[in-house]
Amino acid sequence: MAEIKLTARKRSGSGKGAARRSRADGKVPAVVYGHGMDPLPIEVDRREFVQALHTDAGLNVLLDMDIDGTNLLTLTKELQRDPLRGTVLHADFIQIDRNEEVQVEVPLHLVGHAPGADEGGVLQQPRGMLQVRCVVTRVPESIEADISGLNIGDALRIAELPASADYQILDDPDAVVASVAAPVSEEELEAMAAEAGIVEEEPEEGVAAEAEEGEAEAPEEGAPEEGREGAAAEETAGGS
Repeated sequence: MAEIKLTARKRSGSGKGAARRSRADGKVPAVVYGHGMDPLPIEVDRREFVQALHTDAGLNVLLDMDIDGTNLLTLTKELQRDPLRGTVLHADFIQIDRNEEVQVEVPLHLVGHAPGADEGGVLQQPRGMLQVRCVVTRVPESIEADISGLNIGDALRIAELPASADYQILDDPDAVVASVAAPVSEEELEAMAAEAGIVEEEPEEGVAAEAEEGEAEAPEEGAPEEGREGAAAEETAGGS
């Protein structure tokens, strides 16, 4: 389990004004709580914090936080992000003990190659995260699911994933983590579209005919108009 040192300091003031000042100074306003301690407003360096989150552990990275000389082991509990830019606006940290159990989300990675995909089947992964419970220092960075035995119509369920002594998966054992669906034919696709009320609209005959006639009558770009050409010939004949 990744563990990273992070420097923080107590945050003076509260409310939106103080939070805005922290962000303007390149900090992320945050709060740390847990183990009976009162919520403590802090701020961490934005660049250092973002770099800490970009390990394979993601939000599950252990943060050895130095708050004005006091060391606390923490996990990131929640992040608030700007809905447009995605920048971190606020963070919640929870103090933990190295020997305690936690419940966290862990990424699920598919490994291997499904034979059914080579036969025209469609590989599907209905979930990308799993809920696990484990000692905080043994949180896996990811859980792998081997799909090398999946043919068309097969599914891999949580109960079929290899057991581990380091963690317990809390999700429904019957939940599907990967499957290979049969390809959909054109007839089935049209039937599904009809059932959903999706109808391909065709232009009306009169409108289509008028459009075609308009295109046929339109002179080519740069070609002289017949009326003007005839007038010019008559003027020439009359003047001769």
